[in-house]
Amino acid sequence: MRRLLLILCLLWAAPLWAARIIALESQPGRVIITADGPLPAAQAFALSDPFRLVVDFVGVVQPGLSAPGSNSVSTLRAAMFAPGTARLVIDLKAPVIIREARAQGNQVTLLLERAPPDVFAAAVARGRRPLPLLRSDGPPPPPTPATGSFSLPTDFGRPRPAPDKPEPVPEKPVADVAAEKPAVSSPQPPAEPAATRSSVKSRSGGKPLVVIDAGHGGKDVGAIAVTGGYEKDITLAIAREAARILRERGRVRVKLTRDEDRFIPLGGRVRIARDARADLFISIHADSAANDQARGASVYTLSAVASDAIAERLAARENKADIIGGVNLGVEAPEVGEIMVDLARRATNNVSVQFAETLQDGLESEEVGFRGEFHHFAAFAVLKAPDVPSVLLESGYVTNKADAERLFSGEGRRRLARGIARAIERHLTGK
Repeated sequence: MRRLLLILCLLWAAPLWAARIIALESQPGRVIITADGPLPAAQAFALSDPFRLVVDFVGVVQPGLSAPGSNSVSTLRAAMFAPGTARLVIDLKAPVIIREARAQGNQVTLLLERAPPDVFAAAVARGRRPLPLLRSDGPPPPPTPATGSFSLPTDFGRPRPAPDKPEPVPEKPVADVAAEKPAVSSPQPPAEPAATRSSVKSRSGGKPLVVIDAGHGGKDVGAIAVTGGYEKDITLAIAREAARILRERGRVRVKLTRDEDRFIPLGGRVRIARDARADLFISIHADSAANDQARGASVYTLSAVASDAIAERLAARENKADIIGGVNLGVEAPEVGEIMVDLARRATNNVSVQFAETLQDGLESEEVGFRGEFHHFAAFAVLKAPDVPSVLLESGYVTNKADAERLFSGEGRRRLARGIARAIERHLTGK
């Protein structure tokens, strides 16, 4: 009876539209996860003693599943980790990392490769990170003619190849590994340092362009802090300071959606970024909660299914901002027509996830605290540009005394702005 109640509670807490994982399969060099619908997002991390890979999907698995492994994988196990989060544990016989995750239809395929102990140890030290799902659902649509309002470089979303980068070592069958003689060769080259990144090719020519959006404004004050201050003032101050730092360094171009206290519809913010042919869009906000102990920064990228209940409530609240200005969001930000098909948005989302990871590193360097896991997924209206990689940063909780003091202090805002500017430069220029 208790087990039945637990199952019912988990199903009730999960989004009704969440996909259900129904099968697991291990093949040499890969793991295949099958669901009854598309799995929209995932995060992954590695554990040692014993070796394991863990992947958390936005979805449901009930009852728990297991499957035998192959080669370096000993077993597969999946169960509910939290409401709306299905956890896959890959038990390993030897160090293995996830080289790539491919999604097609209702299946996700994890491509695995053997890793030297130091590379696996580095993966363990990195902790939980977003796992981009590279989607390829069916044949590509016919070419879309470029227009002034929508065009993508042919290599959009693909990093430039790094010179002299060693080819990945594919996972080998156990029998082959056992039969190999000890190799007498030079040691494995160290993993590429995190600071070495390829630059982004500007869509509009010249230096890459970032659009920084200061959330709320004008009659839309946003969240009200415990000190009585307004979210709209925090976001504008951080956006201005980040823009100042970037302009002073001169490596990228910067455009602000607003540089004064005025109201801009959500659709207008997206349109500013698209019309400017921006290479990156970041919308800055500050959070609020009924629980005054909630604190820390977090970043959001687009997903039709929220990664957690907090993300879902937050997206619903932020998307209502236009009601304050009497704007019909359906008119101001109409859905993209068929010509803007999903392929562009999927490529864009993958780049957004990569920037979210870079932003985490930038803010960590400024000792900015996070709300649990830093990266979350939700259907924010300002993230829906199909051709501009976009993230929404919640800089902290104005309803928490410590966070509010930081967000309303000059030094606290400067630290956030420095972290944001550093992440933007690193993402767009590779430096």
